[in-house]
Amino acid sequence: MEIEAHLHHRGRLGREPVMRQRISTAAPEQAEALFTDRIRRVVFTEPIGLTDDTARRPLDLLRELAAWGMPVEWTAAAIPLEWKWFAHLPPPSGTSAEVDAWCTAFHPGKCVLRQGPGFIQIRDRRSGVLDCYTIDEPYLQDVVHQLAAGLNPNECDPAAVALLIEHGLVVRVGDLAWWAPARLRRWPVPAMAL
Repeated sequence: MEIEAHLHHRGRLGREPVMRQRISTAAPEQAEALFTDRIRRVVFTEPIGLTDDTARRPLDLLRELAAWGMPVEWTAAAIPLEWKWFAHLPPPSGTSAEVDAWCTAFHPGKCVLRQGPGFIQIRDRRSGVLDCYTIDEPYLQDVVHQLAAGLNPNECDPAAVALLIEHGLVVRVGDLAWWAPARLRRWPVPAMAL
């Protein structure tokens, strides 16, 4: 799958892409490189299937671009009943009751992690309430780092992944197993708004 990168999110500079790229296996690095190259809008050129394992890489990049606060345009091949597990991602384009509900439910920073000294804290608001998880076990931290770097959950420690699935941090929908939380790279709300 490819993405189109734009220098601006609207207007003359936003009309034509300045580059096309294939989605990388290293989504955090690709998103950072796009942001550093002053790309300010990304368009996914093909629909993303939210129940298929081939969606893991596009969803990783979508998650990481959102963590940088970059506007993205994408479409879903189909929206599953479990769409709320993806509601921390920018909503897809389209007109349906699910997309409208997704647009209403979305806000930046809804499912994020932060690294502290000797722990990882995950704040998840996808359920409508704040679920806060502090991970201080070294083996779980290693698994979280692997997942955040793009490793397939099926290739990680099964006991650790089962625990993360139980808490909804690894999303399992259809054939898809995907790490949901993003490391927030850029504060989504201007400081003056606080």
